Amino acid sequence: MQRYFYDDENINHLNKVAMKKVKEVITVLFAAALLSFGNSCSSKQDSSPSDGDASFSCILDGKEVSGKTTDQNINAAFHLTGDNKGQIFFRLSNMNDIGNKLMFQVPAKEGSTTVNDTPDYSYEGYITSDFVTYIDDPITVTINSISSSRVSGTFSGKYTIQEGTGISSSKQTIEVTDGKFDIPFSTSADWKKVYNAE
Repeated sequence: MQRYFYDDENINHLNKVAMKKVKEVITVLFAAALLSFGNSCSSKQDSSPSDGDASFSCILDGKEVSGKTTDQNINAAFHLTGDNKGQIFFRLSNMNDIGNKLMFQVPAKEGSTTVNDTPDYSYEGYITSDFVTYIDDPITVTINSISSSRVSGTFSGKYTIQEGTGISSSKQTIEVTDGKFDIPFSTSADWKKVYNAE
């Protein structure tokens, strides 16, 4: 029968070996947890695309403008209530350059609407990144498809500078052409309160 004698040196060596094994096991478990968390996050993103599933594009003042995501406020639509019941409101902007905003308020039904006044939530039709504001003069919006969760359509027309804004070099009129949008209705309770929406 073999006997093992443990002195302080042997015990220290065994402790080091044991700690090395414990560290290896912890590293493997940590890597597995990260992999599992990553898969969980990607499957959640796939199952709820409304947070990022939005798109729009247009030619604004001769330049292409587009966006492909939503924060549930920008590039998302709202069913208005109260005096505006039966209408929808939405803002379109590139999420990386939200200074340039296009705003629309139209009936919540398929068909074309020409806007040349100032709806409640669309005080300006277009605001530039340097805060020059333009009003619809006129803008035609066509809703091609509307459901409980999404709205899509087209828009085109002209904006005229709002009196009292801009500087001497600001353009008096800006044309928008080839506008297209396909956006979700917002699911944010907080933003719905802001716009008095349902």
